[in-house]
This record gives sequence, structure tokens and C-alpha cells, in this order.
Amino acid sequence: MTVATTPIEQLAKLIGDDAQLDERIRETQAALTLVKRRVSETLAQHYIATREVRIQMPEDLMREEQSYERLLQALQDMKSEIAKQIRPVEEQIIQANVDHLRQSFSQESRRLSKCIEEVDDNILACRQYLQEHERIRSSLSGINQKLTQLGAEGIQIPDGLDTSDIGEIVRQRIEHLRSQGKI
Repeated sequence: MTVATTPIEQLAKLIGDDAQLDERIRETQAALTLVKRRVSETLAQHYIATREVRIQMPEDLMREEQSYERLLQALQDMKSEIAKQIRPVEEQIIQANVDHLRQSFSQESRRLSKCIEEVDDNILACRQYLQEHERIRSSLSGINQKLTQLGAEGIQIPDGLDTSDIGEIVRQRIEHLRSQGKI
């Protein structure tokens, strides 16, 4: 099943990359949080030291914070792009599994049909054996008649079947085998 192997390997690689990317995003977010806190502390210290009535934020600090926000957004965009790449691979894997299960179902269905055909063949063979049984009983009866015509004592013919209905005969034989503990 080489079709599914390649998408599975791709998915595993992308998931591994996604997990690494998530970890890097968390690390970057932690670093950004630390930088923001430092910027805020620096601003707070600056405002406390200057004691200005009107607070004005330095432009370089604002630009630095905006660049960190853009970096974080770029990381989130990369994560979304990886998720978009994973979805088609997941769909390929799902389709490969569906195809495999359908193929397995088809094979098992054929095997099941084959079992029923074998049962049918055995029932038909059973009917042939029953016809042979009747032919042999008839032959034994003829031989017994010849023996009695020659003055010899007849030999007891084994018991025959009570019916000619194949369904009833099969049922009786099953019961006989059960009583002997064979089935």
C-alpha cells in the first residue's frame, strides 16, 4: 500500500513541523511578553523620572512594539499555512483508508459467497450420496433375494433412511452426529 505510505509520511513530517512551530511561537510569544514588559517598565521609569504632565510615548519604542506584533502575526500566518497543507494530506489518508476498507469488504464478501457456494456444493453432493445409498440398498435387496432363492438364509440389510426428503435426512444426520458428540 505505497499510496498511503507517502501521505502518512508527509503528514507525520508536517505534524512534527507544526508541533515545532507551535513551540517556537510559544517561545516567541514569551519573549515578546518579556520585551513588552521591559518596554512598559522603561516607559514607566521614564515618565516617573520626567514627571511630565503630558505623557508622550517615544516613537522608537512604539515602532519596536509594532515590529514584534508583526513578527507574531507572521508566525501565526505560517502556522495557518501549515494547517492548510496538512488538510489535503489528511484527506488523502482518509480516502486511502476508505479505499482499503472497501477493498477488504469486497474481498471478504467474495469469500463469504464462496463459503455459501461450498455449502451448496456439499448439499448437492449429499443428494448424490443419498441416491447412491438407495441404489446400494436396492442391490443388497436383490442379492438377498438370490440367496433365499438358492435356499440360503437371507442377510439382514442395514437400516435405511426413513424419508426421501433431503432436508429431513440432513436434519436427522445432524442430530445423530450431535448425539455422538461429534458436533
